[in-house]
Amino acid sequence: MIPRKMYELLAAGTLALSGVAIVLAVAGTALQSGLGVAASSLCAILFLVPGLYFLGYARRLRSRDIALAHVAGFAAARTAFRIQDLAEELRVSPTVADGILRTAVREGHVRGRFEGSDRFVADAPPPPEEGAT
Repeated sequence: MIPRKMYELLAAGTLALSGVAIVLAVAGTALQSGLGVAASSLCAILFLVPGLYFLGYARRLRSRDIALAHVAGFAAARTAFRIQDLAEELRVSPTVADGILRTAVREGHVRGRFEGSDRFVADAPPPPEEGAT
């Protein structure tokens, strides 16, 4: 999976190219060059669409990272909790909260086990090593 920063760079690059094409279209209009205006306008649109897509996808990835970090903090503060409690904390449905928690476990943000369909027991963090600061 491509990291979020890469999508942000792709978005910035394609939107910058779209902006340059818009400037060229305006310059073409000032110089009364119909073909130049048409070509620049087409380029502006062709770069604007993927730029907006990359920007939106990067924002969704950022929201996902924030949700996973929030779940990790929530689980670290409790030894056990109900999925309903997590859903209320995240202000989502229990089904969505369960999916977010399972993703956090799968990706290593949270360690623990599910007990039944509505309870999660977090593993205790490992004890600090002796001599470690």
